[in-house]
Amino acid sequence: MRTRRFRLNVATITTATATAAAIAVSGTTVAVAQPANAGTAQLTISNITDFHGYWNTTQRVPGATHLKCAVDRAAEGRNHIFTSSGDLIGASPFESMLLDDAPTIDVLNLMGLEVSAVGNHEFDQGAEDFSNRVVNEANWSWVAANADSIDGTEEYVIKEIDGVKVAFVGTITDDMPNLVNPAAIAGITWNNPVAVTNSVADELKNSKKADIVVALVHEGGIKASEFSDSVDVAFLGHSHQVINEPDNSPVLIQAGEYGKNLANVDISFDRATGEVTFDKVELLDADQIRACDTPQPEVEAIVKEAVDAASAEGNRVIGKVDTQFYRNGAQESQLNNFIAEVTRQGVTNNSAVKVDIGVMNAGGVRAELEPGEVTYAEAFAIQPFGNENTYIELKGSDFLAALEQQWREDPDRPMFPLGISDNVTYTYDPTAPVGSKVTSVTIDGKPLDPEATYIVAGSQFLLNGGDKFEAFTRGSAQANLGYIDVNALVEYLGANENPTPRTSQSNIGVHLPKSLKAGEKATIELSSLLYADGESASTVTVTLGDATASAPITAETGGATQNEYGVATVELDVPAGLAGTQELKITTDAGTEAVVPVELGAATTAPGTDDSKGDDTKDDGSKDGDKKDPSHTVQPVKENPVLTIARIALVGLTSVLGLISRFIPAFLRGGILA
Repeated sequence: MRTRRFRLNVATITTATATAAAIAVSGTTVAVAQPANAGTAQLTISNITDFHGYWNTTQRVPGATHLKCAVDRAAEGRNHIFTSSGDLIGASPFESMLLDDAPTIDVLNLMGLEVSAVGNHEFDQGAEDFSNRVVNEANWSWVAANADSIDGTEEYVIKEIDGVKVAFVGTITDDMPNLVNPAAIAGITWNNPVAVTNSVADELKNSKKADIVVALVHEGGIKASEFSDSVDVAFLGHSHQVINEPDNSPVLIQAGEYGKNLANVDISFDRATGEVTFDKVELLDADQIRACDTPQPEVEAIVKEAVDAASAEGNRVIGKVDTQFYRNGAQESQLNNFIAEVTRQGVTNNSAVKVDIGVMNAGGVRAELEPGEVTYAEAFAIQPFGNENTYIELKGSDFLAALEQQWREDPDRPMFPLGISDNVTYTYDPTAPVGSKVTSVTIDGKPLDPEATYIVAGSQFLLNGGDKFEAFTRGSAQANLGYIDVNALVEYLGANENPTPRTSQSNIGVHLPKSLKAGEKATIELSSLLYADGESASTVTVTLGDATASAPITAETGGATQNEYGVATVELDVPAGLAGTQELKITTDAGTEAVVPVELGAATTAPGTDDSKGDDTKDDGSKDGDKKDPSHTVQPVKENPVLTIARIALVGLTSVLGLISRFIPAFLRGGILA
């Protein structure tokens, strides 16, 4: 076993030096069991995914000691291979991330991990760090068939198990440019993981290089029917789902997250016929893993050393809050907005610019901010990626485009909500098509100017177009501040005594009737009036001119996305004297304030009615008694045949033919010619 001494470096969040480890070579056949015998070969494949450095035992996760016990138990008396579907490191708890995930690599080496797909979080610190450090510290093989130009990876690895050639084909989501800082993975091509898996599997089977093909796919949401017949087992990852479909072809299984699940597949292979039989397909849960309690002193030693190394810095109190700050990845949340505001102020204080807008991607917020004293470890758990905060100059129209890019043509995830700094509010129509939803934006109480330039602050990940926010890449080159996101949070909590979350909504869904007409009743449908947690609003009020109406807020979702949480329907009597462009104001008793411009049409008059009765409003909007210039008053035109004939005669001076053709019909009708 290799031992490691951890060296803490908080400023750069770097790791101690490690002893280099050998890696398996693609296509190399490695014997891992006794020589082949006639008849049927038997083997077991175990798999985890999205471990993310959760090796410490807590109430939430079993930890590495119990997980190793469970893996060892699955291997007893069997020809056994332990595998992973990626995201072993990155987005880790404080103790692991602060030490650059070195403890995670060490415990996985001890557990006997042999093959792993590459996940997106393996690249949190860039492709160079992965190839030059992570690959060298790991004793297992990395497979990434659909990623070109990643040093230290292979398309597949073949293990000879009891005389059977088992190929492990690894692939990673092709959405990588939206999941990792694009600059950190420049030059790498990401191809469709399923298509590449199928192509490689077919080649391996057709060439007789492999008897069994196992797919290690760092991507979720894939159906068994999408795989080639050459794939026998597919272990998925990335989406943190728990899936066990043993009756499908191929067998489809996904072991959740954080070592809370362990997949075990027992396979029999008939050497004479080549038939593959699945004797057992199981997916252990956290309780079953935790029940395996055989002591693991080597693992426990690594855990203790890592915890001790990180605890001194981690236990340092950096601030205090009295209120819970909730996070949410599917809709607007208090903590996402708070981080955006922290970013805006932090970049302003650590640069030569005054930031206009702060933004935060919801996926970058990984834990809630709990009431009480806040430690460095807790702050780190909220923002564990070590992203650099910076700023760009961005046209107003491009910021509007970024807001529009929150909505996607994706039934599984139709919205990626942005956290927005406290000084920004916008409205949108949930029923409008993707790309045309936003109806108003205010910054510091003023309407967004599409042609103006704004200073926008956020993480390099987001401003480089991460999470498919391509509009941010249209701005200026990023400033190189060297300002880590967690440091911004630590600074803010240290400088502000007992901060409170934003209770108001940054965005409101507003659906208006097709036309708003003066003097008529309008039904206004509102949504996105509540946070899922931490909101106290109960009533919404709508104001247009001197008309006001209120309605209770219902705590339910009213649209296609979770962001529509908190709905109300307001019946408003539109003032008869309004016309043209007006401001519709929306407020809640939790402090939300938003303004959306509306166009008012003229009042509709029912047939056989007289507008002058029951209302002293004139056609021009004036009231009885108002002093008006008669020249500005629109009066009805009355027909006068004599004047009509005179006008026609005047026209006839220019054209006799025109006189004949126009005079006779007009004369007969007694109408006015225009």
